[in-house]
Amino acid sequence: MKVTFDKAKLLAALIPLSGISQTKNTLTSVEGLLFECPPVERYGKFEGDMDTTCRISAFDLEKGMQTTVDCDIEEQGIYVINTSKILQIIKVMPEGDVTIEIDERNKVKVTGGQSSFEITAQNGMDFPTMPKFIGERIYNIPQHIIKDIINETVFAVAQNDQRPFFNGALFRIANGSLTVVGCDGNRLAAAKTVFPEDVPDAEMIIPGKFLTELTKMLGDTEDELTLILGRKHVIFKIDEIYFFVRMIEATYMQYEKILPATYRAQCYVSRKELLGAIDRALLITEDRLGGNSKPYVKMAFLKDRISISSVSSNGSVFEEVPCSLEGEEVTLGFNCRLLADSLRAAPDCDETLRIRLNNPLMGILIEPSGGTNFSNAQPDPEVFGERKLDTVPADKEDKDTEYMYFVMPRRMNN
Repeated sequence: MKVTFDKAKLLAALIPLSGISQTKNTLTSVEGLLFECPPVERYGKFEGDMDTTCRISAFDLEKGMQTTVDCDIEEQGIYVINTSKILQIIKVMPEGDVTIEIDERNKVKVTGGQSSFEITAQNGMDFPTMPKFIGERIYNIPQHIIKDIINETVFAVAQNDQRPFFNGALFRIANGSLTVVGCDGNRLAAAKTVFPEDVPDAEMIIPGKFLTELTKMLGDTEDELTLILGRKHVIFKIDEIYFFVRMIEATYMQYEKILPATYRAQCYVSRKELLGAIDRALLITEDRLGGNSKPYVKMAFLKDRISISSVSSNGSVFEEVPCSLEGEEVTLGFNCRLLADSLRAAPDCDETLRIRLNNPLMGILIEPSGGTNFSNAQPDPEVFGERKLDTVPADKEDKDTEYMYFVMPRRMNN
């Protein structure tokens, strides 16, 4: 094989691919990148110019990525080249053309300008077969919308929970809307957006770690991302890049049933002011000198303010944030980090948040001031009688997504 690339184009393709194949694996071929010059049908069909295209793939048996790079092919071939070695070499090569030449003994020679490197390669046929990038259900979503909806929920996905579905985010497409839900057993985050046209219903659980990597590739643009739902994999197509992952095979919990049906208090508060106070409380609650157990932050929701306090082996904190409370006053304890993550994930454009509360043992519901369609919670008649609480009208015409967070409290010491 002998192929010549423009260094800048090749490097731009290798950098995102390297995040997939550098994970440790028992198969040495998976630790490298597959170079197909030109693409072969075994690893997927290709409709472009076969004479001037190299397809490069990374695959760790769970997730993968595939992209194409323009090139000049003098001799065809298909080989696997170690990811870290080829990436380091291309990074330090001089600008301009870079030639990769592989002989019959799998010796790789990389040349450019006055520089030359030699490494080894493997036969490309040793690379594992990847899923076909086909599916009957295909969806197109602007990149900035899918990026926002993931950022608003992925923080709540568990990392290594024994219950598989907690390690992924639920993607539910129904009635023309996409709802994404993340939960780790202590908090729940949900966000929703509406498709501009009719689309088929679907449901899938996508690993949280994959979604975090996906957001790094998405831009704040109206350019569309294509979601392709396969039999066991979900594929995201961004421009010429295919990014895919094996879905978690599990049934997601019926998260709607854990949301409270009524509330005994409703609080309006500045997101910025509350988040600032919680972040300052983190300086105390994150202290580990007193043992493995992190102290909680105590929050007293009063008529005109929220009193925030915490005590640890290293000190204490006390602060008050103005608010407007309707209903009963209530005091709860929280894991400070869980609450801070939820407040931080809310969009900056929502200056005022609405928090619905019940008692010290029930979770709180955090929403934009105008509410959402996630919860049908009604004011408790024991507290409010027949009166319906007024809410601030939400200007939903200017918003592409809506969100909701549910955070469980911690039991406080008497």
